[in-house]
Amino acid sequence: MPRELTSRRPRRLGWWAGATLAATLAMSFLTGLLGHATVTSPSMAPTHDVGSTLLTTSLGARHPDRGEVVVFEAPRSWREAHRARSGAAGDEVGAQDAMVKRVLGLPGDRITCCAPGGALMRNGRVLDEPYLAEPPIDVSNVAYDVTVPPGHLWVLGDNRRRSFDSRAMQARGGQTGLLPLTAVRARVLRGWP
Repeated sequence: MPRELTSRRPRRLGWWAGATLAATLAMSFLTGLLGHATVTSPSMAPTHDVGSTLLTTSLGARHPDRGEVVVFEAPRSWREAHRARSGAAGDEVGAQDAMVKRVLGLPGDRITCCAPGGALMRNGRVLDEPYLAEPPIDVSNVAYDVTVPPGHLWVLGDNRRRSFDSRAMQARGGQTGLLPLTAVRARVLRGWP
């Protein structure tokens, strides 16, 4: 006589196993999206002072908004230019491969220096930059009128007197000062203190 087949109910995991699985998945997800960086130069003061810790996210890093602060891997041309200038007071460490700057120009934006009083203009309008360390004075002594091409950004530090940024690269002969979007690693969510 054939044996009857019986169906068994699948065993349920205990609540703790489900919670552990959910926490593991959440941590795996967040580990890939969240990170941190430490500010090592005065270029973003007073927004982010030397020693500040930044909470960053890689989510949307290649699509930052105007005014956002980003962490990027300095392109080789930036590192070489920076090392050549590393003796200047207030520059970031010459060997630094990662930099933190504010996005002022997205692809298609026209950035012009300078309006009366030293302020920058974007697309013909004077920028209101309340986060600057000092009044909007461009100390690069180089007038520029740049239209940001596709796949690039125009980035500046908040402490314009002590920042190696797009302006500094523009001031170097043959350099454009444009940052490739592919160099951006993270967007800054928050800084402490």
